[in-house]
Amino acid sequence: MHKAGFVNIVGNPNVGKSTLMNQLVGERISIATFKAQTTRHRIMGIVNTPEMQIVFSDTPGVLKPNYKLQESMLAFSESALTDADVLLYVTDVVENPEKNMDFLNKVAKMEVPVLLLSLIHI
Repeated sequence: MHKAGFVNIVGNPNVGKSTLMNQLVGERISIATFKAQTTRHRIMGIVNTPEMQIVFSDTPGVLKPNYKLQESMLAFSESALTDADVLLYVTDVVENPEKNMDFLNKVAKMEVPVLLLSLIHI
């Protein structure tokens, strides 16, 4: 039996979402840099094996938008909440958990599995 699913990676800016995506897919398909807001739209990466297919989706960092581009980027992150089979919420250990409570409240209402991954930047 072959299985397939969507894993959407969301979280605040600069917490390692793109780096994680590249590691999971095994190729450098997302730009990974210390500069915040480099990912500006959803980037898809696919992992295939004989038994399964996983489509990973790297999203822009979640923030309160101050201008049109940030509004568009937030829309990409929010759309990731609607089509996920699994949601991977990435944070770091120094992040203020109340930074984006509106988005976290939406994540809390998800009916799919939500995995929390907390990274330490060295």
